[in-house]
Amino acid sequence: MQQDRDKIERILVRGTNWIGDAIMSAPAMHRLRSSFPQANITLLATARTTALFEDSSLCDEVIRYRSRAEGLRPFMEMVKTIRARRFDLAVLFQNAFEAALLSYLGGARLRIGYAEQCRGFLLTHKLHHGPEHRNRHQVHDYLDIVAECERICLGSDLRANYSSVPALIASARQKEAAVALLECFGVETGSRSLVAINAGATNSRAKCWPAERFAALADRLAKEMNAQIVLIGAPSELEYADNVISLMATNGVADLTGKTSLVELIGLLDRCDLVVSNDTGPAHIAAALGRPTITIFGPTNEFETAPPSSEILRAEGIECARCMLRDCPIDHRCMTRISADSVFDCARKILD
Repeated sequence: MQQDRDKIERILVRGTNWIGDAIMSAPAMHRLRSSFPQANITLLATARTTALFEDSSLCDEVIRYRSRAEGLRPFMEMVKTIRARRFDLAVLFQNAFEAALLSYLGGARLRIGYAEQCRGFLLTHKLHHGPEHRNRHQVHDYLDIVAECERICLGSDLRANYSSVPALIASARQKEAAVALLECFGVETGSRSLVAINAGATNSRAKCWPAERFAALADRLAKEMNAQIVLIGAPSELEYADNVISLMATNGVADLTGKTSLVELIGLLDRCDLVVSNDTGPAHIAAALGRPTITIFGPTNEFETAPPSSEILRAEGIECARCMLRDCPIDHRCMTRISADSVFDCARKILD
């Protein structure tokens, strides 16, 4: 039975767990806001992604997610919090069983998402991944969930009216935080190009381009393009940054790895003239901010997860490319066959 638009007053969105996925869900968040302009939208997000949406007009409230992994009591408190809000609609971007269980126990009247992890019986309306989803960008999975919400709640699919390109606008708070951060570390941003390099990847060693290649690239950018280099990344990626710095001949590199909050990182990336990154969250943020971005791909599938507006570099002719393994069982050829020269040539064209 189709519901009247006016009866969808409170919407719960279970956001994704990773930064890149959260950015890829932004077009769907835009579409949800436009399709249900009068509804109050609450985003349930992990601690690592909340800052992406706290200053956004795409939702009215952000609640930090507390999972069963933290214990039964925090999970049941989360259920109680959701139940008290009496949500009319739960939009499940995350595919985990727990997301569906939480919305079911929380009493959301309509629960819409993909029938993954045997959770279909907890949903009121289900979508399915089929063979056609292979090499289909993940952005469209999230948009399809909202399209199903439109079909069920509004009686129509408004698909043609929406962009599938993630867009992010840095807030004044994020910009101010970045200025203070750069001043604290003595980073010059006036007369030199600012280039951020993300040499690590939190959840996959196989995603990482070799440290010696990043070092060679950074040296050439500093010497030949007079660029100010900053290294960025999560605290878990400190080893990657340390390796790059130890292999560089250039001094004056600012190592901000593990030293930025997400608020500061968004503001910092918004100031960059170029971001060079493995396939990880900062690449998605930078591209969504409209900053020139180079993303290096090897074991992951750029057709499904690449930042749409990024320059994509990968080695061609690698038979085992896009294997999706987190550790390479052979010689990491998908990454070692990408030369520092090829990435520098791409970067030079952008900076010129």
